[in-house]
Amino acid sequence: MAESETSFSKKAAKGSRAKGLRCQVCTGCGLCPGVQRKAPEGMRILTQDLMGGKLSLKSEDGIRLAAADLGTTTIAMELFRADGSVEERFVLLNPQAEFGADVLSRIQAAKDPATGKKMKEMVRSALAQGAERFLKCLLPGETLVMVIAANTTMSYLLMGWDPQELGQAPFEATHLAGARFELNGIQCLLLPGFSAFVGGDLLAGAVAASMAEKEEVTLLVDLGTNGEILIGNKERILGTATAAGPAFEGGAGRGVFGADLVKCVARLREEGFLDETGLLAQPYFEAGILVGNLRLSKEAVRSLQVAKAAILAGIQIITRQYGIAMEEISQVILAGGFGYFLDPSDAVRIGLLPACLEKKAISGGNTALAGAKRVGAGLLQKEFWELEPGRLLKTETVWKDSVKVEVINLALQEDFPERYLAAMTLDPA
Repeated sequence: MAESETSFSKKAAKGSRAKGLRCQVCTGCGLCPGVQRKAPEGMRILTQDLMGGKLSLKSEDGIRLAAADLGTTTIAMELFRADGSVEERFVLLNPQAEFGADVLSRIQAAKDPATGKKMKEMVRSALAQGAERFLKCLLPGETLVMVIAANTTMSYLLMGWDPQELGQAPFEATHLAGARFELNGIQCLLLPGFSAFVGGDLLAGAVAASMAEKEEVTLLVDLGTNGEILIGNKERILGTATAAGPAFEGGAGRGVFGADLVKCVARLREEGFLDETGLLAQPYFEAGILVGNLRLSKEAVRSLQVAKAAILAGIQIITRQYGIAMEEISQVILAGGFGYFLDPSDAVRIGLLPACLEKKAISGGNTALAGAKRVGAGLLQKEFWELEPGRLLKTETVWKDSVKVEVINLALQEDFPERYLAAMTLDPA
């Protein structure tokens, strides 16, 4: 190994090993053995209180609540006690990944009805595995209900709806109202979505962030395979989505997870081993460079560039459409497992976040699970409601009021290609 690589590896290892090599499936819980159980120093965790037991889930009928985050890459499920604390967790890779890492690949695969049926069976079987584990925790006389948050494509595949309309212009979605269904005797509620690419997982995130109750403007960024963005307050909310790819969820290369990848790339830029276009210096261009115990390849760097360019361009456009300057955003919530561990200063150094938002960023944790939990709390309190697509429930009014969510299609924005290409550079925005 070259001396310069050894020297750099030792310096970078401190950052990467401090967070540890997390398990293959990361939901941002921070509870893996041997892993530092907190987000980057100084960051507040939005969902810590929501997931930690401050929301009453007591039911006079012995109903126990479970929540599921049905992601493109990962499925995460939690069972809650009556005091709101987590009793059991279940996490696994989405088995549909064999048909593609992103939603467009799975939409394409589902053109074959037999494949679409298989994907439905796969994901229901995965959810049933978690539910079976949860049922073992119940006391005699208790029953289980489950609230599921998913992006629109995952919702379609879960319900067996043909997703072809989601993958072709004008990208309309017929089924946005959510659904109630039974899974192995368990009553399930699938949360509604907003559009073909802004789904119930982002609705759950907005509920967790109380966006529909705040005066100040919040920016919620779900850093997953299907990158989703909301901006707004109790008066108005805009939403959009962009295909970030699997880089943020560990798909960029051989166990290099999103937050680790961002940190490593930021250090490589700082040390001069990587230029602003994403090219590794010689002699590392072909074989990659060892950073701590991670070998970073040119393919992993490019995967991150594609993902972060899509997110940054989306943030720029949705902020402009909202009609405010970037500096007027009061809070930025980085959601998802990747957002839990991401250091905003690293995100700014590679141009994932605009510099003016660094001090306003907080970790959201798994906002999809937290939001599903809050929705479930309303169900347990007998407040059943009709879930109207395209609207965000206001929790402070016990789910009886809502805010219209306007969805922007980035593909129809003339300046998106230009902004996307400009955002590929690994310099601060």
